[in-house]
Parts: sequence; C-alpha cells; structure tokens
Amino acid sequence: MLQKRKFWVYAIVSILVTICISGFGRMSYGIMMPFMRDSLSLTYQQAGMLATATAIGYLMMVLLVGLMAAKWGSKRLVIIGLILLAAGLIYLFFVESYVSSLIVMVVLGVGTAFSYTPLVNIVVGWFPQNRGLMIGLLLSGMGLGTLITSTLIPLFNSWFSDDGWRYLWLVYGLITVLVTWLSLISYQDPPVASHKSKEKNQSLLHDVYLNPRVMIVAIIYGLIGFAYLIPQSFLYSFILESGIDEHMAGVIMGLGGFIGVFSGPIWGSISDIIGRKKSLAIVLFLSAISVLIPILFQVFLGFLISQIIWGLTVMAVLSLIQTLATEQTKLTYAPIAFGYVTIFFATGQILGPGFSGVIIDYFGSIPAALWLCFAVLTLGLILTVKLKESNEIEEKIVGSRNVEI
Repeated sequence: MLQKRKFWVYAIVSILVTICISGFGRMSYGIMMPFMRDSLSLTYQQAGMLATATAIGYLMMVLLVGLMAAKWGSKRLVIIGLILLAAGLIYLFFVESYVSSLIVMVVLGVGTAFSYTPLVNIVVGWFPQNRGLMIGLLLSGMGLGTLITSTLIPLFNSWFSDDGWRYLWLVYGLITVLVTWLSLISYQDPPVASHKSKEKNQSLLHDVYLNPRVMIVAIIYGLIGFAYLIPQSFLYSFILESGIDEHMAGVIMGLGGFIGVFSGPIWGSISDIIGRKKSLAIVLFLSAISVLIPILFQVFLGFLISQIIWGLTVMAVLSLIQTLATEQTKLTYAPIAFGYVTIFFATGQILGPGFSGVIIDYFGSIPAALWLCFAVLTLGLILTVKLKESNEIEEKIVGSRNVEI
C-alpha cells in the first residue's frame, strides 16, 4: 500500500515536472512562435533557429548529465534543471532581440537536459517493472503543456495585446518555481546496485556505447528527434496562413495536446501486450500519415483529423522509444544508455527545426517542411521494422518492487 501511494505521488509530481520542462520549455514555443516572430521581427529561419538553440543546449549537457546522475544522484540534477528552466522562462518576458532570445533558448535546453534524464532515472529506478507506464505518464505532461498553451495564448493576446506571449512565459516561469519546490520535498534518489570500478568501466563500454541494440534504437530516436519538432514548430503558423482564425487554430492544436496526454500511457500498456517493436511501428506509421493529411487537405477538417492522429501517436512514439532505450542494458546503466541515445535525439532536434526553417524560406511554403517530416518518419518506420525484438535485461535493485496499479 505504501509503495502504491509512493508510485502515484511520484507520478503526479513527475507529470507536473514534465509539463514544465517539456510542455513549457519545449513544446509551447511552436504555438507562441508566430507572435514572438511578429513582435521581434524574426524570419522563419531565425524562428526555426530558436527551436534549434534549445536543442543545442540540450545536446551540450545530455550525455554529461547521464554520467552525473549515475555518480551524484538524480534529484539534485532535477532541481538544478528546474531552477535554470524557471530563470529562462521568466527572462523571456524581457527579451527584445533575436540574440537575447537565442541565448535564453539555449538556457532552456540546458535546464531541460538537467531535469529530464535524471527524472527518468528516478522513476525507472524506483519502479523498474512499471517503466512503460511511468514513462508514458511522464510524457503526458508534454501533451498537457501543449494543451495549456493552446488554450491560454488567445486569452493572453486578448488581455495584453502584442505582449500576450511575454506574460504567458512569465506565468510559466512562476509555475516552474512552484514545481521546483514540490520536487524538492517529494523526490528521493533511487537505490543503485554497486559494481567494482574496473568491471563497471568495461561493462559500461560493452553494454552501452558498443551495444548494437542501443545503437539501432539511438538512430531511430535521432530520426524521431529530427521529425517531431517540425509540425510542433510550424503547423500552427500553417493553420493561420490557411485562413483559419486564431481561436479555431488554438482549438485544433489544443485538441492534439489533450489527446496526447493519454497516448503515452495507452500505448505503453498496449506495448506490454503486443511488444514494443510492433507498437512503435504502428505509431510511426500513423504519425507519418498525420503529417501527410494537412499537406493534401489544407482545410479545417484536414487539420483537425491530422491533429487527432498526431495527438494519438506523437507522445506514444517518444514513450515507446524511451522505454526501449532503458531496456537494452542493465537497469543500473539505464540512465547512461538513455543519455547516450538522447544525444542522437537532440542532434535530430538541432537539425530538424533549423533546416526546416531554411526550407520554408527557400520554397516559400510550410508544406515543404512537412514533406521532409513525412520522409524522415517513414525512414524511422523502415528501421523499426528491421529492429530485432530484444528481451528486457532485468536487474534487481534493493528497495524496488513491482507496483500493482
């Protein structure tokens, strides 16, 4: 009973943390970008580079954070990351130029790196047998962040006119301060099995960095990283350019975010029955179709159907690939393996939005970037089909137990 209560405390606090680090720090930018772009007089390339800057900050720290979490504990790093994130979100209220925005977006990426990988380590370490469900719940926070921003940005624009986006960033920063305090009083570092130093170094090289299963997952994760921020960064602008008003565009994006809240846990449960590989292949196929629909049908119904399918799958894609990453090696190496494959994901995130912004400026058309997204997701699907099913390597850790949900 005590373990079950602990599970739900960690689940709720972790959802709030991911709302801040993924929902506010990452996903909300795509919805606020049109208003920031107009207010700061940015080109599409510059707007794309702001999303890329966050990915650069993330990439700069993600591998180091995995090693730091294994050595110094995860809770400390989560708190540091949330503090950086709160400072960056609050500072966005004051930005006046592209350069200052670029710097603060790097800070948001660093804060996200410090928070997310150690957060996964905490929940997987305490609840190893429920990792699929727990990671799915974490990623529901990303969908909630999108939903919250889609709902609030029209209201803040009506209240504060051209400065609506500034005040919304400020509110997000203050919320993150509160969530930092909740994390401080709620989390404990999970118990970790010990290894002799020499054996640990040799095993780390073999079981993580040279592990072919880890490498294949890393490549797929990199392709997903390249693709998934493209619609998130530019679809809202595409909806507005297609003649749909701001309110209805917010409803469409908000619906995708709302459905995304449930997609991670749902597909995590499905994958426990039919397998991770098959589940990942299905959601990648559906994600690719969802990107293709608005290219072919640039009307309200097309965008609506696209966002429904995208919401049903995009969080599931991330949930499944992250769960796969933690299952390719020993449990004690899970945070290091996760940090390692996330380098590929972050590299994809760096290339995706920035390259897409260049393509949009060159062709003068947002659908050109969506075609690129479709092609990359299709490639990820092909590699997933070729991926061999791997048996999860279980490792008993003192104090961790399966929780009956």
